[in-house]
This record gives sequence, structure tokens and C-alpha cells, in this order.
Amino acid sequence: MATPVTVTTGARLHFGPLAAAGSSGGKFGGVGMMISAPGHVVTARSAERDSFVGDEASAARVAEFVRRIRTASTGGAKTAAYEIDVREAIPPHSGLGSGTQLGLAVARALSELSGERDVPAETLARRAGRGLRSAIGLHGFARGGFLVDGGRADQRDQLGTLVARYDFPPEWRLVLASPLQSSGLSGEDEQRAFASQPPMSSALTGELCRIVLMDWLPALIEADFARVSTAMYEFGLAVGHFFEPVQGGVFAHPRMARLVEQLRTRGVHGIAQTSWGPTLAILCADQAEAHQLTNDYARGGDWSDCEFRIVEPLNRGAVVSC
Repeated sequence: MATPVTVTTGARLHFGPLAAAGSSGGKFGGVGMMISAPGHVVTARSAERDSFVGDEASAARVAEFVRRIRTASTGGAKTAAYEIDVREAIPPHSGLGSGTQLGLAVARALSELSGERDVPAETLARRAGRGLRSAIGLHGFARGGFLVDGGRADQRDQLGTLVARYDFPPEWRLVLASPLQSSGLSGEDEQRAFASQPPMSSALTGELCRIVLMDWLPALIEADFARVSTAMYEFGLAVGHFFEPVQGGVFAHPRMARLVEQLRTRGVHGIAQTSWGPTLAILCADQAEAHQLTNDYARGGDWSDCEFRIVEPLNRGAVVSC
């Protein structure tokens, strides 16, 4: 039996773009980071015929990624067959970058099986057709950490430039909060949302860049928890106001908006929605603080319709094992 290749990823938090069409010389950009869980665990091996195993959504996505990768490939990779098993998966449409991480994991596994080593993440992203709007996920797949994407010029196939990458303090924790059985915008709905939005003003782009350059990054480098928390909230709030017309509020789900109010009242300041939500990321100084917060809400009857999960920052890229 052919030797399998297993790729294990983290998940991506995306705190928002730095620009939108018309607001600057580039497009989108953004700020985000990688977290330890949830993640994809994808095992692939050569086979006589294609077989894609996993939950229904993951298997369908894998089939589409394999089709794209074959279209972009030459030689034997174009006709080879694969058995691919998605053993663990990031929940789709929850703001955690499941599509990009899965596409890159499949592309990495197939490149390894075909004898290609150390293929750049940018090449993998093009093969899988991911990362054309935001490059946070592809850079996170390669390197982990806290990331700033400088956006791209007008070329349609250009990927965003990584302008900053720092380790996130490993002792800090994040609590992921999300309403059960709810999802954020995706697919055609996401496309329509972007199309209906006016260009981000130069003033807002300037304010977001100021927060990142003058507040967030210096505080992160100094591991100043209070300042990082403030910058995270201010950035997310500004982005949320911009997208309020298409997501229905500063936060995409009313339960999450209510949770933010309660958290702020108890002195928690590092809170931001990731991507289209509905998931919130809540920054905690250590495991004990995260555990206390999670217990307070997960065991409370008022929040039985929501899920709370403690995760760690991920300061490395995806892991490949053979």
C-alpha cells in the first residue's frame, strides 16, 4: 500500500480588512492570526481510483479541490487517483478559515505524493483556488503566528503581500464563542455582500492602519496584554461598523452582540468577531482566566444555546507527516 501523507492544520482568525476596493492603491489586506484548534487532519495516499472520505461537506470540498489542482497540474499529477480522508475538520462558515486550510492541506498532500517538496504556500493556494481575497489563511498555513496582509494590487490573480508576522504570546489564550446551529456569510451570499458594500473610505483605512501600526503591533511585540486587548476591540469595532449594513449589526449574530456587552461590563476588553462570524474571539491572559470565563458562561443557563472553547495561539505552520 502506498505510503500516506498526513497534513494537520490550525484554524485562522481574521479580524477584518484594511481596505476595500477604491479606498487605497491596494485591495483588502487584513489582520489575523492562527490558533491551535479546531483544525483539519487530512490523510492522502495514491490509489487506483478516487475516494474522498469525511463528512458530506468536507468530502464535497475535497473533490472540488482535487479537480482544481488537477486542472492546474501537468504530467502524472493530472491523471493520478487519490484516497483522501478528512479525519478532523474545521466547522465550515464559522469564521475560522475552513475552506482555505482544507484546500491548502489537500494541495500540500498531493504535492508530497507527487514528489514535490517544499512547494510555496502561494503556489498551493493558486492550485486550490484560495487566498484571492485575503492572504491571511495562506500565510498562516505556512508560518502561523499573528499576521498582517498588505493586500494586493489590481491584478486578479495576485495574492496579498505579508508585511508583518510575529509570534503571539504562547501563554495567552483565546476563548471561541459561537451560537449553536448558526453560520456566517459564505459563497454567493458573501459575494453579494461585498458587491453591495460601498468602498471603504480612505479615512477608515487610515484609522485601521494606525491602530495596527501604532497600537496593536507595538503592544504585541512588548506582550502588553492590556494594550493588545484594546487594539483588538477597537479594530474589530471599526470593521464591524463598516460591515453593519450587510451583516445586520456590528456583530453578525444578536447573541454575540449581547455577549460582548456582558463581557465588557465584567472588564473583558479583547473581543473581536472573526471574519463574517458568527464566532467571537475573546482574549485571555492565561489558561486560568480562560477556564474561569468559559465555566462562567458554559455552565450558565442563559448561554446554553452557545458554545465556548479554549484555544491556544499557533506560532508554526501546518505539519506534514509521512
